[in-house]
Amino acid sequence: MRVVLQGARAPLLWSLLAMLAAPASASAQAPGAAPAAMATAAGTRLILLGTGAGPIPRKDRSQPANLLVVGGRPYLIDAGNGVSRQLVRAGYVPSDVRTVFITHHHIDHNADMGALMSFAWVEDNKRRDASAPPMRFYGPAPTAALVQVAQQFLSVSERIFRAGVPMAPVAGRFEGYDVQAPGVVFRDDRIVVSAIENTHYAGTAPGVDKSYSYRFDTPGRAIVFCGDTGPSEALTALAKDADVLVCEVNDLDASMKEVASGMQLPPQALMAMRHHMEAQHITPEQIGQMAQKANVKSVVLTHFSPGLDGEQDHGQYTDGVRKYFHGPVIAGHDLLEY
Repeated sequence: MRVVLQGARAPLLWSLLAMLAAPASASAQAPGAAPAAMATAAGTRLILLGTGAGPIPRKDRSQPANLLVVGGRPYLIDAGNGVSRQLVRAGYVPSDVRTVFITHHHIDHNADMGALMSFAWVEDNKRRDASAPPMRFYGPAPTAALVQVAQQFLSVSERIFRAGVPMAPVAGRFEGYDVQAPGVVFRDDRIVVSAIENTHYAGTAPGVDKSYSYRFDTPGRAIVFCGDTGPSEALTALAKDADVLVCEVNDLDASMKEVASGMQLPPQALMAMRHHMEAQHITPEQIGQMAQKANVKSVVLTHFSPGLDGEQDHGQYTDGVRKYFHGPVIAGHDLLEY
């Protein structure tokens, strides 16, 4: 299946370097088939960087972000607020990440794209590593445009820094690509990434804004990140026989209670919000049914809604999953490695 990309182009020098480092065409690799070989270092590690639902900052949970480390190479899924600090807490720095996948463009999932780029640029200059490949962002449109806008934002600090310190320019250090789902959207020597479109963004004009789930097939494990979505046959098919399903979870009644008390919406707006929650997010029971049908080996819950600070008992999130799914169910927390 062909990879369809639309994105920002780097200047000539960095374009040549990018060609050397860019993933090969996915036409020779079917979805779900892992690369035949990879570096042996450390196998496949899943680290939850941020497990809160947004866009409300919490004390106990950072905003959505996940790190998948395959053969020692880190891949980032979503860049919610605080992701750079969470990377450091997990033992990495922003410039260690060269490939980022964005599930959709709600601000709890993309708010720190620019901050991640800024700190990565500083780290690259500290290392004096002009040969480092650019950081590439993949996601639904307008990922490419957001990367360009973030570079414009960074250009102000770049000008001030470079007036007093010899630093490499920002130009060519970052690339953004709008990817088309369903199908394979990325492939390199360690992973194959497939995507499907989620049941999210129903309120906008059809086809304008899209939300994706991603499946990462590695030689060690197949891991699916569901993004924000309601249940769907497409997601069930994507998760078929996966080792790990990393899934958002929504306690619908508790979430609506929080909305009603915190937003003071009129009844009609509350009904619309509940419909959004029912159609475009997923409950514990729905997760369990989907996981069992897809024959996944384990479920890791994240993006907890309402996910209030101080929650101790996670039964409201896990019990409904376990009612239908008979494998391990993990209530994720920030910096959990699984």
